[in-house]
Amino acid sequence: MSYIDLINAFWLMDEQKEFTPNETRLYFFLLHLANRFYWKEEWLEYGDDKMQSAVGISAAVLRTARKNLKEAKLIDFVTGGNGHRVRTRYQIITPNLDPNLNSSHDPSLDPIHYSKIKIKTNNNSEFSKKSKNERFSKREYVASASDFD
Repeated sequence: MSYIDLINAFWLMDEQKEFTPNETRLYFFLLHLANRFYWKEEWLEYGDDKMQSAVGISAAVLRTARKNLKEAKLIDFVTGGNGHRVRTRYQIITPNLDPNLNSSHDPSLDPIHYSKIKIKTNNNSEFSKKSKNERFSKREYVASASDFD
């Protein structure tokens, strides 16, 4: 699965799971790390203190976010134990979006189900009938006493 496929799969899952901003930021930071290292390693090692700083969250929020991402089967992780230089190992898991494995039989609840949406535009509005010059000619010049003039 490509980088873009992982991103798209995440957003499909987000429609059902409604990930928090912290979970979203952590996941995308992990994708960024994997991409920065050219996807050469199956497991990424990153210190918790450094992760908290990079993502901008506390230790408790980090633990909760990665636990929820693991339950959603987006990542796996192994904590490195206690210590300042000990790193947690992360693995990005390819999500399984097979519609046959979905427990619901209602296709509208399927995470990869797309519906066609028709958007109507009103091209007969008074605004669209005016010429470009006429729309802008009625504007007035506004002078301000700003320091940036």
